[in-house]
Amino acid sequence: MKKYSFVIGSLLALLLSSCQTERKFAKAFVEKQANTQVAVYFPEQAEVKVEYNTQYGQKTEVLNGFNQDLFLDVMYNSYAEEMEHYGLDVYVPKDINQVPVDSTHWLVMLSRMEISGRITEYEDYFFSDTDEYSYKYPLNTVNVASWFEINDGEWKPVLFCEHNLMDGFDSEADYSMWTNTIDYNYTIDTLQLEDIYNYAVYLGKLYAGYTYDYMMNSYVGEELKKRDYAYQIMLRYDPYKKQLRYAEEDDGFVPVNN
Repeated sequence: MKKYSFVIGSLLALLLSSCQTERKFAKAFVEKQANTQVAVYFPEQAEVKVEYNTQYGQKTEVLNGFNQDLFLDVMYNSYAEEMEHYGLDVYVPKDINQVPVDSTHWLVMLSRMEISGRITEYEDYFFSDTDEYSYKYPLNTVNVASWFEINDGEWKPVLFCEHNLMDGFDSEADYSMWTNTIDYNYTIDTLQLEDIYNYAVYLGKLYAGYTYDYMMNSYVGEELKKRDYAYQIMLRYDPYKKQLRYAEEDDGFVPVNN
């Protein structure tokens, strides 16, 4: 038992030491990247499509009147504003082929974006003491998939991110065991065009944070590799609180294998 306790204690000590090392490198990155110049390029157009749902025999109308130019402009402004909160200087490059790139001069390109309107089946569950009930509803969904490419002296792997915006849904159920009846009510807050443009604001801020965190974790990973450390916990940086925290699973860009 003492032997196993020693091994577990040693592993915990090693883990804590590694975590502290990663945080130290992350803090060094934050200080080093202050006022880094970032050339940010968004495409002039996204790939917009409306999918037909064969199960329900319908397609969403939520993208009727959708202006992709406005969506991309709103997202770009939100992205640039959020990047500035991280201490980075954002500008629009005149020629993406003539942008200086190194550790303090980045090129960030949103190389591809797909915006898909679709009907998604949502299943609501309710449990009584003895039974399980489910109710299915078709909800409007806007899926936004984005591919980013980043160069800080060398090209990083293509980075992918996908998120859904759906109708708001709420329900309540009251089961009476005396009468064996269910009083079930639900409400659907249908998406409007304004919600989609507000979503562009959210995505711009999200992508900016993901960009910074990816570059920070890449830096930490390289520093660990120099010291033959293999273990790395993904970190996120909060520019408002000036704090580091551990990232949750799937909370960031996903590298795409070329």
